[in-house]
Amino acid sequence: MFKRSTIYLLLASAIAFAAISCQKEKEPNVNEQETEELEDLDDAAILKLVKTTTTNTAYYKDIFLDGGCELNPGIKENGVVINGKLPYALAKTGITNAEYFLSTLNDVGDGYTIEDNAIQLRLISGTEEDSNGVLLYPDGEPRFRMFYSFGGHSGPHGKTIGIGGRANINKFYTNGGSFVGSCAGAYLAGKYASGSESYYYNIWKDGNMKGTGVSNSSIDIEIISPIFSSYYGPEHLTIVTGTRHNGGGYMDVNRAPAGTEILGRFLNQTGRISTSAGFYSQPAIWAYKASDTSGRLVVTGSHPEDAPSGDILNMTASMFKYAWDGSGCAKVKNVLRNGDMIPMTKITSDNQPEYTAIGDKQCHHFVIYLTKDVPSLTVELKGFGDYDLELYLKKDDFAFPENEPDYSAKAGGSHQVINTGKLEKGLWYVTVRCATTVTATEVITDKTKNLGRSFVYSGKTGVLNGVPYNIVANW
Repeated sequence: MFKRSTIYLLLASAIAFAAISCQKEKEPNVNEQETEELEDLDDAAILKLVKTTTTNTAYYKDIFLDGGCELNPGIKENGVVINGKLPYALAKTGITNAEYFLSTLNDVGDGYTIEDNAIQLRLISGTEEDSNGVLLYPDGEPRFRMFYSFGGHSGPHGKTIGIGGRANINKFYTNGGSFVGSCAGAYLAGKYASGSESYYYNIWKDGNMKGTGVSNSSIDIEIISPIFSSYYGPEHLTIVTGTRHNGGGYMDVNRAPAGTEILGRFLNQTGRISTSAGFYSQPAIWAYKASDTSGRLVVTGSHPEDAPSGDILNMTASMFKYAWDGSGCAKVKNVLRNGDMIPMTKITSDNQPEYTAIGDKQCHHFVIYLTKDVPSLTVELKGFGDYDLELYLKKDDFAFPENEPDYSAKAGGSHQVINTGKLEKGLWYVTVRCATTVTATEVITDKTKNLGRSFVYSGKTGVLNGVPYNIVANW
């Protein structure tokens, strides 16, 4: 038997050890971690746990370029528009998975043709086969990661797109697609021109531009932000000389929405000192991101897209890449509750995006919140029709296929099931991806003159209006 003095000594040692331990952060033991439950939360509280820093990467293609009615259908070489020639900067950035609409008229002063306008309305506003238009998925999310607008006549172009087309472009940006524009493209992004309301997209909220008065010339731009330094340049405070300029404008600083970033400013017009001109020292390049879920706008009043090399090319490439990196964050549709099936069967006109069918190459995201460890979990996906859907599961982050999900089911077909072993408590992300897409074929509008270009879709075109499915999780 222990002596009483020995027992006292052991008790004193235990008390001293406990005191030292309390000075450290308490770490529950394994048994406590296994048995302690998380607080049960309602859907709103669970959705507040969702990450807002994960960029959406699931798009049909990288970029849609608009050189439609009253806009240039390509870049200029030696002062002449080359129909179908895209900005050199795209190849430099690697943003080349593109579609476009380009008009048959190279000279914007010639107006537009009835056929061009009909194609433009079909593409941007939508048809019975594709009620959302090519820019949008059935739930209103952007189908392309970026949109580019060539220069030309801004007001007339916005008018020919129509109310529905302008609304679709606004929705494209608001829901996460980025926007790059040159000259007329910069005007179109706002709402006003020199104070007068026009047929613009109003994605640069209530933004206004004023004319430089510089036409058929070139102009110098000083880079006044270090942002481009992390891309292709030019470096901060570099003066980029000789950017083509033809009637474009500058940002009205008095009517710019909060959060607008000025990236460059106009200096001298080539061949003359312009320090007394109204455009001198005014914003020449600017960016705007309305929210985490919106895209990023990056526009200029000039035409740097024509340059094949040098600082102007680098500046344009940096504009595209900054917009690219500012596309919207991934979003969650719904919380999956134990045994509750969620029907994703609505169509665009139902205006219920959280329950709308999925588009081609799109990802839909859900979350499961486990208050305790579970011995197993089953997620089942049942689609309707002859389409290929995929299913992914990941702890604590969006389960994009390239994001190393913990579980996947992608054997082909529209019925997929994930069965797991033991899962830890916490937030689990479920991703549904539609692997089926359309075949896109470039067509020439005026084959005789080889002018005007757009794309037509074939194959499983039903995916354009969405693939409906049901999803359920059990544990």
